[in-house]
Amino acid sequence: MIPMRPLLPSPSLLLVDGAADQRDLLAHRLHRLGYDTEGVATAESALDLLRTRHFDLILLRLMAAGLDGLAVLETAGSEPALCDVPILALAAADQQEAITLSLEIGADDYLVLPCENAVLERRVRRCLEIRSLRRRDQGHQSQLEAERRRVDDLVKAVIPIGVSLMAETNFDRLLEAILVEAKSLCNADGGTLYLRTADDQLSFSILRNDSLGIALGGSSATPVSFPPLPLRDPETGEPNLANVASYVAVTGRSVNIPDAYAAEGFEFSGTRAFDGRTGYRSTSFLTVPLENSQHRVIGVLQLLNAVDRDSGYVVPFDPSLQPIIESLSLLAAAALEAYLREERLRREIADLHIQVDESKRARQVAEIADTDYFQTLQDKVRALRSRP
Repeated sequence: MIPMRPLLPSPSLLLVDGAADQRDLLAHRLHRLGYDTEGVATAESALDLLRTRHFDLILLRLMAAGLDGLAVLETAGSEPALCDVPILALAAADQQEAITLSLEIGADDYLVLPCENAVLERRVRRCLEIRSLRRRDQGHQSQLEAERRRVDDLVKAVIPIGVSLMAETNFDRLLEAILVEAKSLCNADGGTLYLRTADDQLSFSILRNDSLGIALGGSSATPVSFPPLPLRDPETGEPNLANVASYVAVTGRSVNIPDAYAAEGFEFSGTRAFDGRTGYRSTSFLTVPLENSQHRVIGVLQLLNAVDRDSGYVVPFDPSLQPIIESLSLLAAAALEAYLREERLRREIADLHIQVDESKRARQVAEIADTDYFQTLQDKVRALRSRP
């Protein structure tokens, strides 16, 4: 037996009409069309009810003087809890002025009575669609606000991370911190940090995978043993765009792949071989370049398998997080560049000290060679050699 879908609740309509007989007649017609209705006679009763109960639509009879119905419109438009409920103004054919005024004040549509049931139903449905669109828009706005707050919080988190990276004095710990912080921001299960070598290759520097318990490079005692990725074909010299990491290094553009097994344009044979050996499933990838101040890619940060914090399932990397990780990569590249620059300066200073010391020793030898003492020593040596 096929299970029945649960019945959706009927839309709830508030009918505001001072004439009891006309209100009851309209309520009966709406009920036959499948709507739940509640009727009140005055604007005050309508507003009291709207503040305590939920309604999907207000059907508002405009009185002859136009005051009672307009009062409801004005109040509903000024209260946040009421302004999203659509209002269908009801009027007689000779109340054109009141209809025009009601639309200017805030009514969403109007209906001239008497009318056929088909016209009544069409106008009611149209107003309910307005209600649905408003709710959807409010939901989107709420979602956008939540995303904006989340991104703001992440941006605030990235700055302290950048400061801590700049303060790190151990190169291996610096590389590890870059990858660990990026993984944390995206809740990624794994990741790899590549560094560009002098011979234009990408060397595996740090590799982490939480599910498999893999920790290579960095503070771990086990180095990464995978061979480096060439950035160019050794025979043709053409750029290597088949691998995601090398593509990012060559082009300087980030790549966000929801599912590697369904992706086109990149070579994932190595990934599939790794998955085959380990029983893992490499699904989502986010790969960003580490670009220095001269706009040269000095490394690549690759994150693997974003994990949904609520369900625990592997999901694509959130596109809104990509700019955050790219910002982190810029800070990371700056920290790496600063570290390498400082190391280069240390080596230059050390080399300079050696050169200074050698020059000083040579100068001292030359000075000694010019002294009478050195000449005396040479004379004594010659005298000793000339003895029989």
